[in-house]
Amino acid sequence: MLRLMIADDEQIIRETLAEIIDYEALGYTLIAAARNGMEAYEIICDEYPDVVITDIRMPILGGLELIERAMKSDSNITFILLSGYSEFEYAKQAMRYGVRHYLLKPTDKDELIDALNAVRQERLLESRHKEESRREILAKLEAPLEQCFLMEALESLDNFPPVYRKYQSLLSIPYAHLTACVCSYVEEVCLKRFASDVYQYFAARHIPLCFPVLYVRNNAILIFQAAALKDLENLKEYLSQLTCPGQTVTFEPNILHPDTSLNLFHTVFGKLSRFEQILMLDPGGKVNEIHNNIASPSQINRITEAILLADNSSSIGTVLDTVFDDQLSLDTARNLALGLFLKLNPIREEQPLDAACDFFHKLYSCTDISAVKDFMQVATQQKKACPSSERQSPNITLLKAYVKKHYANENLSLKWLAENYLFVSVGYLSKQFVKEEGIRFSDYLNRVRMEEATRLMRYYHSDNINNIARQVGFGNNPQYFRQVFKRYHSCTPSEYLKNLQPA
Repeated sequence: MLRLMIADDEQIIRETLAEIIDYEALGYTLIAAARNGMEAYEIICDEYPDVVITDIRMPILGGLELIERAMKSDSNITFILLSGYSEFEYAKQAMRYGVRHYLLKPTDKDELIDALNAVRQERLLESRHKEESRREILAKLEAPLEQCFLMEALESLDNFPPVYRKYQSLLSIPYAHLTACVCSYVEEVCLKRFASDVYQYFAARHIPLCFPVLYVRNNAILIFQAAALKDLENLKEYLSQLTCPGQTVTFEPNILHPDTSLNLFHTVFGKLSRFEQILMLDPGGKVNEIHNNIASPSQINRITEAILLADNSSSIGTVLDTVFDDQLSLDTARNLALGLFLKLNPIREEQPLDAACDFFHKLYSCTDISAVKDFMQVATQQKKACPSSERQSPNITLLKAYVKKHYANENLSLKWLAENYLFVSVGYLSKQFVKEEGIRFSDYLNRVRMEEATRLMRYYHSDNINNIARQVGFGNNPQYFRQVFKRYHSCTPSEYLKNLQPA
């Protein structure tokens, strides 16, 4: 369901728009109504609606100004503009902000329904593109994620279920009906040929292999999804008769099929845990060796402990400097960063897969070791945020510290902080903030800005109001600054300054 908000200064219009259409039948949830532009903007900053129906001539903040401000907070909002004025200039200005739905008052119900249907189709198309993009990102990261899964699992066999659940969705592992075949007496000299033949066998029969071919000391392990027992019989027969150049003995296949995928991977990884060297062979013939290197779980655990023991961000930077050495290859640095992120920030149910994919996308956009290190400097600070009280989470502690430092940024928003600083969903962060602080994020941000504004006024009581507004994050909009200031202090900034003057 798409989240819809109605903003209009006339109560009868708000009520009429809310009642004349069955929004739920069109795929919408009506979340709020606003009486003026400023109220609409604050709801947008906290609730993040998908679609906003608004009058172009809103009081306090006009419709076009509301759109401009909202786009800085969340560029993915779709606006449907209503206007009693047919001048082309308004439509032209609206189009500059990407508005493509412009309806004249009195609002025609059928036209509004058509606009809402069009928006929903656009969003469905965007959602498909996003899903395709997510699949592409995960496909590109499949090999390093599989390696991280194996390495972390080998050190966590006594507490395997949480590790398995973390990687299950990332690697699209089915819950059940997985089978493993342990093929013994595979000599390393013919391993690549063996793996190539096996991949061709499974591809020809449209049987999905759910993990790379694993190899330890003359044993190859195949993990796949079998539709019937006949598939297992055919595979055993094929492997028993398979010959490879250099192979001196006959292959001996044995089937494992625990009741769940979790139990299967636990059994397989338990067998692998006795060996120092593990090889993973992908369909393209590439061989990845798993051993105790810088990206191994033991090394990641050591680095994680050093990060958690670091006193401040400078100390964290020192730890990362020693780890992300310029001698590392870019792929090794990325794999190490990926392992650290997954160790420090396990994927939780309340944080959707999209948030993890967003982190992966940013990480793999880094083009050198320095960029990876700088990126991880920010990402690791989330774990280091020490709660100021038992009721406050690291997310909120880190968010408040960031606001205290960057309140002067006009474009600071909860959405940006969620997606680019804390790597959680904005909806989750918004609910968490209200639950722990008792107020909306926009109210908290305005309160911090007003506290700083009054401090500056007391110190520079002869300064220009416009300068004060810019210093506390209101950019070139002193009028909005005055409105917020009056709401918090029951007087205008000029009146406040006047009261500071000695009698």
